[in-house]
Amino acid sequence: MRRRTFPRALVLTALLASTAFAQEPKPEATPVADATAAVQQLDATAGNQEVIDLLKAGMSPAVVIAKVKSSSSKFDTTPAALQSLKAAGATDEVILAVIEAASPKKEELAPASGKRRVTDELTTKFRELQSSVVTVWSEIGHGTGFIFDERGLVMTNQHVVGPSEYVSVQFNEKTKVPARILATDPQKDVAVLWVDLASLSGSAVAKIAKGTNEEPAVIEGERVMTIGSPLNQRKIMTTGIASKVEPHAIISDVNINHGNSGGPLFNSVGEVVGITTFGDFTKQGGPGVSGIVRIEETAQVVELAVGKMSQVERPEARLLPVDPQDKYPLNAIKDVVEAKKFDYDPYKFVEADFEVTLITPLMRYRMATEAEREAAKTKNKRNNSKDAVQGTFSTTEQFRNWAEYVGEYKPVLLVQAQPVLGESFWGAVGRGVAANYGIRTQANLRFKTDFYKMKLFCGDKVVEPIHPAKIFFLTSESNYFVRSKDATYAGFYSYPADAITEGCGTVRIELFSEKHPDKAETKTLGKKTVAKIVSDFQPYFKTRQ
Repeated sequence: MRRRTFPRALVLTALLASTAFAQEPKPEATPVADATAAVQQLDATAGNQEVIDLLKAGMSPAVVIAKVKSSSSKFDTTPAALQSLKAAGATDEVILAVIEAASPKKEELAPASGKRRVTDELTTKFRELQSSVVTVWSEIGHGTGFIFDERGLVMTNQHVVGPSEYVSVQFNEKTKVPARILATDPQKDVAVLWVDLASLSGSAVAKIAKGTNEEPAVIEGERVMTIGSPLNQRKIMTTGIASKVEPHAIISDVNINHGNSGGPLFNSVGEVVGITTFGDFTKQGGPGVSGIVRIEETAQVVELAVGKMSQVERPEARLLPVDPQDKYPLNAIKDVVEAKKFDYDPYKFVEADFEVTLITPLMRYRMATEAEREAAKTKNKRNNSKDAVQGTFSTTEQFRNWAEYVGEYKPVLLVQAQPVLGESFWGAVGRGVAANYGIRTQANLRFKTDFYKMKLFCGDKVVEPIHPAKIFFLTSESNYFVRSKDATYAGFYSYPADAITEGCGTVRIELFSEKHPDKAETKTLGKKTVAKIVSDFQPYFKTRQ
């Protein structure tokens, strides 16, 4: 018979069922001779044993469920007790009725505003457990992690940190600290980091589940939840059902968004039973299922990490730069939209084998709306007669809610260093020779270098980036004229709005390639470029005065 999973609406209350309403001991139940006597006994002292007696008496699941729902007695809903009911022949529907009957009633809260809100066990658990969850930043992106040891050990997915030399842990909007990678297991996709917890005020340590044969860490059908950092959000809770428990993984319908990877999967009593790792989604766009590495699989990695703590330098106890929480002023961006001309030259230059672009909020928005701007010009030319209807199209037509749209343009300076894609000298010579004989050959284009790191200097001082990121680029093009199959990394660093000021004097950027990691290609920014960057951020600084 196909096993049916618990409908999520009915098992919401399983989250803390094992911490409430434990069954008081009582004398061994006397076998019930007939169904009528069993129903009377259930009314008086209903409990798990009485449910079993009803089933043995041959009562249908519908009758048992009806009596359980109408009873005011207490039930034991620990995983072991539910397994006992299953072994006695209880259907999933009967077990669900028992869980519902044992669930605590929702507590109504009345805030000072006078508005009433309803909170339940799930809300309480989220408030408690989120203090153990952090955002993990690396050069290749970000994910989620959780503190599992009071010595400052943090667990996440290996693919979140990858080959990155920079790793940090962010606890909240204002607190981010350096992290050190202690141990990784790429096959199990597990990494253990080390941070100084003294710098993370208010943090907590998540409890790791230790399952036994009598009471496993998680059972199929149990309500589970995860807390992660999807997209630009922090500490978002999603819930689901553990639909299948495999020897090495847990399959669930809990939603794993981009940024949730590496987060903890909590069972119904708030213990970590796994690490959220991947999503398997249907081509038709359905919700799909998520895969979670079981926490038991991390034991060897944790042991290796603990052993290395005495062999490596302790992580620094200092705060790192974080993204600003305020926004770039709306009026300044509107002015850029309405301007007829915009000079891109001060923002771009080529140094060695890198194309470098300095991106301010104004420059970024101008680039993003270039297509709409060209479309507006074409339309206006078509209807330039005096009798034509005017003003039916605006460049900002699609952005009616300005405040919401502009919110994604944070007051930060972005510096992109993109390796140049080109043809080798001898490749071009060979094609030229072939052309003399009427033979056309493809241009073989490759990236001329690979980005390793960059440094921004304000005078003689190195400006620390908010996020030193790398973006992976893959080119796979083959046509009559061009063949290009190559891969590389580009640098994409974000800096505070005051990274470049008139007081810097000299501003320069040092670029390092993977081929020459210790040899810098240096570009000193011209006065026009520095003045443009400073000018672009003036509207933002005026709002802070």
